[in-house]
Amino acid sequence: MLAVPKCDFHLMSKIYESPVCIAVLNPKGRDPFLDYSDGPAAFREGEHAPVNFHAYAAATFGAFFDSTDEVLKSAARFDAVVVLIRRRTWITLEAVRRLKNAGLTVFVAWKECGHTQITNQLYKVKALLAYEEIIQLADRIITPTLAHPPRCGPIGHREFWDKVIFVPTPYPVDYPEWDFSTEVNDRSGIMIGTREFKTLARNHIHALSRGSSLAHELNLNHVTVINSDKKMGMTKLREVEKSFPKGCLRIIDNPLSYPDYMDLLSSHRLVFQMDRSGVPGQVAGDCLLARTLCAGGNSSIEQIAFSNICDDGSLHINRVFDEIRNVLSDDEAYCSAVEDAQQIATSVLSFEAVASEFGNMLRS
Repeated sequence: MLAVPKCDFHLMSKIYESPVCIAVLNPKGRDPFLDYSDGPAAFREGEHAPVNFHAYAAATFGAFFDSTDEVLKSAARFDAVVVLIRRRTWITLEAVRRLKNAGLTVFVAWKECGHTQITNQLYKVKALLAYEEIIQLADRIITPTLAHPPRCGPIGHREFWDKVIFVPTPYPVDYPEWDFSTEVNDRSGIMIGTREFKTLARNHIHALSRGSSLAHELNLNHVTVINSDKKMGMTKLREVEKSFPKGCLRIIDNPLSYPDYMDLLSSHRLVFQMDRSGVPGQVAGDCLLARTLCAGGNSSIEQIAFSNICDDGSLHINRVFDEIRNVLSDDEAYCSAVEDAQQIATSVLSFEAVASEFGNMLRS
């Protein structure tokens, strides 16, 4: 597991042939147009990394859009369009109507897709009515989580479930330029994957508490946490710090660029969280790129790539902590766990694997 030179600023060549070309549309969103026709670019400052929903486009050499008009102008290039369902669902509905009227194959997916997130977004009747029409019009309903979206409105039970398909958000583990790993001997301690106290399903305070217990039990030299809650967050973290061994809790209070954040991840033996929000799993995906481990949460990527150390819903959390102790104290077990996660990611979560999944979907 040698360290790989960091990304330089050039376009990467295609390393496989995608069977399809997918456009991803966040109608009237903030992220600008990005074209992946030549493959995903190596990291560029100020540009969205090819992760989350951008990755559907990047994996298939498609493009990410914020404008329906622009998608329609280049519609002939794409086999399908994934339209993101936003909190203002009526904006998504307008985009879906226009694309369907133009004869395009339209998939839809919630942009914020955890159970609680969807519930909050459907609070208003207007949002619910628009969502009901969206899922009727869509050719497919993509879910990047193992927590499927709700069936609402007049759409039939069988019709709805025939449309729903799980497609994890891929990560470019198959592109060497996106390998952020460091030497195993240079990794130490654990990092807390969650950052904020206010989102209850993140269980941030519980993750910190468990991190404190592990630090005492295993004599960890540091536990790192990122503060994203400003002054109030720092005040709470200073209180939590009292439960850690003296000098152990390291608080990152300044914004980090993506490469700096990835370097921080890869410098740790393991990233720990107790996030129960049922999200796709960006923290776990970033851990795959950092070639480290992610433990304790229930995101889709954790359940796929880190099944031995994730929350599988069985409530046997002590099993998870036994495995965490094992990989933190045994180099051979640690390297084996990292290698297992990478093999799973290559076969299921890589860009090539998910591009193939889209191809199978469109052929079925």
